[in-house]
Amino acid sequence: MDIITLCGFGILTVALCVIVRQIKPESAVFVGIAAGLAILAAVITTAAPSIKAIAELAESAGIDGEFTKVLLKALAVCYITTLSADCARDAGESAVASKLELGGRISIAAISLPVFTNLANMVTGLIG
Repeated sequence: MDIITLCGFGILTVALCVIVRQIKPESAVFVGIAAGLAILAAVITTAAPSIKAIAELAESAGIDGEFTKVLLKALAVCYITTLSADCARDAGESAVASKLELGGRISIAAISLPVFTNLANMVTGLIG
């Protein structure tokens, strides 16, 4: 899916949400969530070859596969957290959105822990 199609779908979804909100306000949130999931699925499908290329490039450069895996997981957490927090904000739940963002940050820290452990071991080995 190209960016023009994706943006067109997003604009049509926004128009649909505005119309549905006038008729049945509680249903507009579900339209937005469904559209967000559809857009996410399209983006993931489009990004899959790029992710594979990044992994191959890192492997050919001699970068440890663990580092690439951590990077891709952290990127996925960022996107999923942003989508979830935006859905919560659309529903008028900014407090929940803030907690989701905090959870995403903590998840990224947890995912990155093996990298920091390897780095600390490497520095300790160099020092003495």
